[in-house]
Amino acid sequence: MRESLQEYLDLLEGQNKSEGTLQQYSGGLNAFSDWLEEEEADPEELGTRDIQRYLSWLKSERGYAPKTVRGYFSPVSGYYSDLEATGDIESDPTEDVVVAEYASEETLKERKTKERRVWLERDELRQVVENVPAPKLRNRLLVLFQYYTGLRRQEVVDVKLDDLDRENRRVQVRGKGNKLHSAHWQPKLDGLLSTWIDGGYRDASPYAAESPYLFVSDAGPKMSADTINKAVVKGAENAGIQEVLYEDATGRNRYKYTSHVLRHSFAMHWLENGGSIEALSKHMAHSSVTTTEIYGEILDERAKEEYEEYAPQIDI
Repeated sequence: MRESLQEYLDLLEGQNKSEGTLQQYSGGLNAFSDWLEEEEADPEELGTRDIQRYLSWLKSERGYAPKTVRGYFSPVSGYYSDLEATGDIESDPTEDVVVAEYASEETLKERKTKERRVWLERDELRQVVENVPAPKLRNRLLVLFQYYTGLRRQEVVDVKLDDLDRENRRVQVRGKGNKLHSAHWQPKLDGLLSTWIDGGYRDASPYAAESPYLFVSDAGPKMSADTINKAVVKGAENAGIQEVLYEDATGRNRYKYTSHVLRHSFAMHWLENGGSIEALSKHMAHSSVTTTEIYGEILDERAKEEYEEYAPQIDI
């Protein structure tokens, strides 16, 4: 990686950013460095048209999905904003770039499913939980903990034992932007949680004694967020409800039902039960209630579709 890009990445790593965000920023800056090498270009001499060519390269040459292109553009934009602030360049070449022209807001998953959000109906969720791969108790707990709390998968594996208030069924979480918030779980989770913590299952890991985290594995003191994803993907596959939507640029299958679907399912079931948008937004730690409103819009669309299909009528 170019020295100036590495310096900027080092600066970001000193900030309170999540592991997932830093990995995305690292990937974006590495890709930009690769492009600079191919072009034999100096990053401080680029203009708007050069940045547009870079985005075209990400899309056409690298074959990245729109979401990845947007994610990789973000640290490059931040890099130039920093250069402008320190006076190393006169103007930011990314400022006038319209990223949507190269990477639409619609994700490949949305395009394939024709849905703005994918979630599991209650019966489908039950099937996933019943069909998770081994070790079943741990994986069932992982899936249900994320579903009942509505947390992001990285937030789930970041939970420490000291974050749990088991009496009040509440967990303290430090989420996006390093913001502290609380999440809760249902009494139905108590049995699995107690068996995992008190029944010896967690302690079976060789790293349990030294680990402060709720979820440990045989491979290390902190579980990877991808472990939850694999449990959901395989559980849905075993249940016979999984779909492969497309193959990404690296040749990996992208599935319809992943761990993030648990968060969407939590939101949709909350609103179906009559919960408010405002309370849901707070529970999911969205930066704005506007982000949460999409779930209400989806329910409204479904209600309209069902009205057109099922509403009573008479011939006059």
